[in-house]
Amino acid sequence: MITQIKKTFLTGFFVLIPILVTIYIIYIIVSFTDTAISPIMKNITSNTIGKELYIPGAGLILFIIITYLTGVLASNFFGKRLLSHSEKMLKKIPFVKSIYSSVKDMTDAFSSDKTKSFKEVVMVDFPFKGRYAIGFITNRIHNGEKGTLCSVFIPTTPNPTSGYLIMIPEEEVIFLGMHIDDAIKYIVSLGTLRVELEWKEKSSFIS
Repeated sequence: MITQIKKTFLTGFFVLIPILVTIYIIYIIVSFTDTAISPIMKNITSNTIGKELYIPGAGLILFIIITYLTGVLASNFFGKRLLSHSEKMLKKIPFVKSIYSSVKDMTDAFSSDKTKSFKEVVMVDFPFKGRYAIGFITNRIHNGEKGTLCSVFIPTTPNPTSGYLIMIPEEEVIFLGMHIDDAIKYIVSLGTLRVELEWKEKSSFIS
């Protein structure tokens, strides 16, 4: 009876944690934005209509607008140069550099451009023979008579932003019938995600 209650409690706990963390992060962002723009909006409305007025939730609307405009800016040539210079400036500040670099690496790992560089999901002997790790083929190098070497990135878990890059003969690689996104989710979940590791023939599996 106690075992069943404990199991049910843990199931509910692990379901709620990602939901609560997501809500909490959104709450922090909206609260911070609301606090920042509240005095400005009150000052503007006071000067225009003679009365201090503030609309709750305006911070969320402003955050969405700023995020969208940042995306537009980052999509063109001049915007990219501006963001590049801003990034270089941030990386020159000692304390800010560590925080920014860590967060940037985390977001880059899950960006569409980064995951597109992962061509196939594979399984290889790592860290030694008889022990397997899931990785992603990022490149193939043809080495003449020695055959083809695969560049395989093996991410760590639960943080896939770091990992190991190994070069392994193509014939020693086990190709898996798994989408890139599913493989990343499997790694982040510490292997708890229910997936079938099916062997497949060599072919790109980009989603």
